[in-house]
Amino acid sequence: MRNHLLLIIILAGILFLSFVNGAPEPRIGTEIGNRIPAINQPLVNGAPFHSDSLRGKMVLYDFWASYDAPSRIESAKKRKLYQKYHNQTFINGNEFIVVSISLDRFKTPLMQVIESDSLFDMYHICTFEGRDSEIAKSFNATRQMKDYLVDGDGRVVAVATDIDDIEKRLEKLLR
Repeated sequence: MRNHLLLIIILAGILFLSFVNGAPEPRIGTEIGNRIPAINQPLVNGAPFHSDSLRGKMVLYDFWASYDAPSRIESAKKRKLYQKYHNQTFINGNEFIVVSISLDRFKTPLMQVIESDSLFDMYHICTFEGRDSEIAKSFNATRQMKDYLVDGDGRVVAVATDIDDIEKRLEKLLR
């Protein structure tokens, strides 16, 4: 009887400790709850960029192209979104940042669009490999351009093809 009680206590302790250990680290990926793939790529102006430098901030990773009409239409919305939320505090993120990842192949048209659409307040990344770039592949943006909203821990909190859906999520995450 005493051995059974001791065995039950030991098993209960092991079971308890397995739950106390916490949730496993999130996977690297692009689904909600995952940690985004790391980006270590220079900006189009040559400055170094690493996605880990944005920890603690709410970040929109926006895939687009200067030649894509829907992307150009969303540029104005993206700029307004940045202006509205830039200095806001969110659940698990202070300040709103936009990382604009272009799938262009040529620098001149990209830079002209950044200038004409006044997209100066964003981080701009482009490898000039188009949809064949490693960034596009790691974010599953080779066929359809998407937006990924990422919290201060680097976890995906929203995935959308329409910037309005990102704004709805930002509203819910405001403090």
